[in-house]
Amino acid sequence: MSRAEEHHILPNGVEVIFYPDTHQYFVDGQEVPSITTLIQEHYGNKYSMVRPEILKAAAEYGTNVHADLEALINLRWKSPGAPLISEYKEVNNYFEFVEPIYGIVPQMTEKVVVLYGPDGKVAAAGRFDLFGTVNGKPTLMDFKTTSSINRQSVSAQLNLYLTGMLQSGYLDDISDVDLGVIHLSGNKSTYTPVQKFANTFYLTFVI
Repeated sequence: MSRAEEHHILPNGVEVIFYPDTHQYFVDGQEVPSITTLIQEHYGNKYSMVRPEILKAAAEYGTNVHADLEALINLRWKSPGAPLISEYKEVNNYFEFVEPIYGIVPQMTEKVVVLYGPDGKVAAAGRFDLFGTVNGKPTLMDFKTTSSINRQSVSAQLNLYLTGMLQSGYLDDISDVDLGVIHLSGNKSTYTPVQKFANTFYLTFVI
């Protein structure tokens, strides 16, 4: 079943249309690459040798886990005390173990950002998974459901999303924001801090 296009108005007033089935972003009517695409073009696609049907199945599973996480986090905001139960053990493990162990308190989930180049033109768009606090510290987080994590890729992804949050108007200051990855794969349920790079890091991908 195809998923309907999504319309997003960002805090800076920019309109973004996202097509989930093709993973296409349009900003003010113009198609732009995804932040994930920028990273793959820069570092290469480590999944290029994996059979397409395996990639498709893994992507669909990851998408379903992400959707359940978002839905249940939103449900808790709207109906505090509601049962947070999913058919996916990764989702249940997040609420049962990851949040309480690492002190994670969500504040925003699945928000679209745009990334601008130094010329002021939109270079890419993307969507971050989770922003909140980890033991009281503001933190931008990414959910990963793959069996292993490419630290280079996820570090770049989170750093670019953080710049996108600033440029899109979600945050006025990112100097005190940490980065982290939440790894949910089978029975694996961990949170790991991710290195934060200089504010100019994004220029490597947009120039």
